[in-house]
Amino acid sequence: MSPRTKEQNEEIRLLRVKQIMQAAAEVYLEQGITMEMRDVATKANLGYGTVYHYYKNKHALLDDLLWQAFHDARQVTEEAFGIPQPPGQQLRRYGTLLLKQWFRDRSVYILYKMIWENFHQVPGGRFQKLYDQFQIELYRPLVSAIQQLGAQEPEKRANLLLGSMIGCAGLWIHHGHEEPDTDDIADSLVRSIEKEGTLTP
Repeated sequence: MSPRTKEQNEEIRLLRVKQIMQAAAEVYLEQGITMEMRDVATKANLGYGTVYHYYKNKHALLDDLLWQAFHDARQVTEEAFGIPQPPGQQLRRYGTLLLKQWFRDRSVYILYKMIWENFHQVPGGRFQKLYDQFQIELYRPLVSAIQQLGAQEPEKRANLLLGSMIGCAGLWIHHGHEEPDTDDIADSLVRSIEKEGTLTP
């Protein structure tokens, strides 16, 4: 058998990292920050040593998971708000795309949930840079779109929108139900913001 090429080794590495991060997301949803690398290895059907080959501890794994989730979420945010459309349509598209992403990739849901909870499970400001980047690149575009609707206190409305989405998604994610009608959820939440906007003097 001929030795693997550099490209083949890189492909295997990427597959292993993806496998480990997917398992870590599932374990985190079950156990929170108390998760152990041994549980991640079991969930990923990998040897304990294999997981440690890629990540020296669960904190390094969580760092990688959350930053990758941030980059994935940024793509969704840019896709939703990057196309010139009325703000109501942008917000509906944003809500639908983000919910679908959360159901497809649990790590992105975990990112938003941890931001929402102000990283209370991870003391010491470990994720301050991530939090700051989130505010600039993921949160401000949402606030801006809500502001264009004429709603009062757009940051408060953005918080209510994200909080409602996190709560709705959590019901399905934690109880293993099939993916709900994401279009309907997004439409219902955005209509309440639009209604308030029409009442603005």
